[in-house]
Order: sequence, then structure tokens, then C-alpha cells
Amino acid sequence: MTSTEVRPPGPKGRWLVGNTLDYDRDRMGFLRAGHERYGDVFSFDERTIVVRDPDLVHELLIRTNDDFSSASSAVATRFEARTDAETARAWMTARRAGWRGLNRATVIAHTARLRALFERTLDDTGGRAVDVMPLMETYSGRAAADFCLGPDADGIAEVVAENTAAIEPLSGSSQLFPEWFPSRAIRRFRRARDATLDAITTRIHRRRTPHPPDQPRDLLDVLLAAREPEMRELQVQRLIRGILLAAYGVPAASMTWTIHTLVTHPDLWDRVAAESSAWDGDDEPPLSALPQTEAVIREVLRLWPPTWLMGRTAVRPTTLGDWRLSTRDAAMFSPFLLHRDPRWWPDPDRADPDRWLRGETPRKHAYLPFGAGPRVCVGTQLGMIQLTLGAFWLTRNYRVAAPDAAACAPEFHNLLVPQGFRASFTRV
Repeated sequence: MTSTEVRPPGPKGRWLVGNTLDYDRDRMGFLRAGHERYGDVFSFDERTIVVRDPDLVHELLIRTNDDFSSASSAVATRFEARTDAETARAWMTARRAGWRGLNRATVIAHTARLRALFERTLDDTGGRAVDVMPLMETYSGRAAADFCLGPDADGIAEVVAENTAAIEPLSGSSQLFPEWFPSRAIRRFRRARDATLDAITTRIHRRRTPHPPDQPRDLLDVLLAAREPEMRELQVQRLIRGILLAAYGVPAASMTWTIHTLVTHPDLWDRVAAESSAWDGDDEPPLSALPQTEAVIREVLRLWPPTWLMGRTAVRPTTLGDWRLSTRDAAMFSPFLLHRDPRWWPDPDRADPDRWLRGETPRKHAYLPFGAGPRVCVGTQLGMIQLTLGAFWLTRNYRVAAPDAAACAPEFHNLLVPQGFRASFTRV
């Protein structure tokens, strides 16, 4: 093989529809079979390759915003394609401003409010058996709204929930449609998107004041206080919306898998419960005080990464490894497959939190629960705090019953979730 290779081999697919039908019938099975037959890189179609090599995945991610775009709008619009580079620059500027400005006091204040949100969400079920994923979406939506907008968060979670629901049927399709396409689903998407942006803009205008708070209360305070030339209102608006949408589904799926893992592995529940009951501090514990719980969370994210499939699009003719890519060609990869590759992980399908406590270093670039490179998940640190404390509060204060949990199969759709997982939560 030389650098002049144009396309890797791959399944030929069916007439007219290519591999789309076979992929949609069994997404993970299709990807596994492709890698088993063709190796770490294979062609899905004439414009898309699928990658499993950790170094190539890392290269793809660190070249994002340069040779590759991470744009993933459910509706393909010329405007979004035209402004992707501008959005990327604004995103990076906001990240620098945001995470530099969020001090420890701000995070501590958020986690204190987070506990109240978590307990309210579980207590509102009244001990009845409920679908866990929608319940955790409610919690995650409230938590993200509090983190981004603090005292102005009321009503935001509901608007974001509708926006997310409007995106799902479009992003769940293997096809992309232009925004002008005469479709009820696309009209709903436009209405929900505009309603979310309007709600955020209203709160930005409400927050602008000649007398800002001495310390930032939330992310919006930080962004409005930033003295960055690119941080115009439009960029603040888009960044807040992006975080609210991302923080609605992914953390919810992560927390759902955490609950599922704890109830299906009583030994792990006991381990986390012992650590939570031993804490006697007045404030919420730092992660350093919860090594067992944090190890369980890291293992849950290895086994069940909610964003199980990711991708990038070439913005110019380029190469990835030995393969040429033309403008608008796509490269996809699955963190789920990276995390369960026996070449990099001993006994990869077993839940073993001790692998994180033994001082073993995972194979470089083979653990990507939050992505990597310049567009790495901006809430990585906050996400670990929320998940670890969620497990802490759960095992400390609740009894969970989920008799059918072990029978819940993983569903590889927009997010990776345990299909049909129901549980009841009772105070102890």
C-alpha cells in the first residue's frame, strides 16, 4: 500500500441503496463485520471510510478545525456549512474564556444545586417504576440549564427537550436533507431551534447589566465578562445552545448506564455504597475522596460510551494514514469498538473498575469517552463530577429496584442506551 491509495476496500452493498439498509438493520453488527473482514480501515461507501486504528482516530480528531470539520447538524444547510469555520473559532474562544473563568467557588455552588436537582428528580417518581433514560434526560436538562444560566434557568430545560426531540428523527436517519425540504419533521426542527435560540437571547439581554456580579454564577456570566473580540452575542448564543443540547442526551445516557451497571453488578453497588457512607464532610466530596466511585464511572464510560459513533468531514482534499480523502468525504469511528478491542484491553467485555486503580495506563488514544483534540467535549471535567456525585448520592440515599435490568439490550441509535430499562427509586 502506498500514499496514492484512493479508497480502502469495503462491502459493495446493494444496488441503489448501497450498505444503508444492512447498516440500519444492525449498526454495530455491520461495523464489527466490516472491521473483521477488511481490517482497521474500510469503506462504507464511495464518500465514507470507517476507522478503528487508535492512532488514525487521534490524528482525525487533532486535525479537526484544520483539515476536518465536526459539523453534525441534523439538517444540512448551506448557511451552516458556510459558517462552520467561524463557529469553530468562536467555540474555541468561548472554551478559553469559559473554563478559565469558572473558578472553584462557581463549580462548588453548582454541585450544591445539582444535588437538589438530582434528589428532586428521583423523589418526583414517588417510588414508581419509570423509564430511566427519560428520567435522566429531565435531570440532565435541568443540570445543564443551571450550569449555563443559573438564576435564569427556569423554562430552559423544557425548550431544550423539544429541540432535542425535534432533532432525533432527523439525526436518526442515514440521510441528510436541506432545510427547505417540505417535511413536517424539518418544520418542527426549525421551530424548535428558533425557540431555543430566542429563549437564550432573551436571557442574554436580561443578564447584560452595567453592574455584573463580583464572581461568575454560571457559564453565561463568564462569557459575558470575557474580553474576547470574537465573543459576540451570536457566538455566546450558539455556544450556550450547543452545550444545552449536548448536555441533554449524553450525560443522561451516561447516568442511565451508571445506574444500570450498579444494579446489575451488586459488588460494584456495594463498593460505591461503602465509599459514600464513609464520607462525613459537610460539603459534597471532591473526586479525590471517591477513588472507587470514580473508577466505576470510568469503567462505565469505557463499556458504554453514549456517543458510540463519531465522525469528521474533510474540508479540503487531504489524507488520513495511507488513504486519500476528497472535500466532503467523511471518516467515521466507534469509541465503543475502540473501548472493547482485545488488543488494547484485557478481558474487554468485563466490568472491571480495578483496571483504573492498578495504575495501568490504557493504550494511548484507545479511550475516548469525551473525544479528543481541539473539539473535545467542553464539559469533560464537569461531566465526571456530575456522574461521580450522582453515583455517590444514589448509593447513599436510595434503594433501586430494577428486576429486568439484566435483560435490557444495548440500543445503538443516536445514543447508546439500555433499551427498555426501568427502575424504581426509594429513599432509605
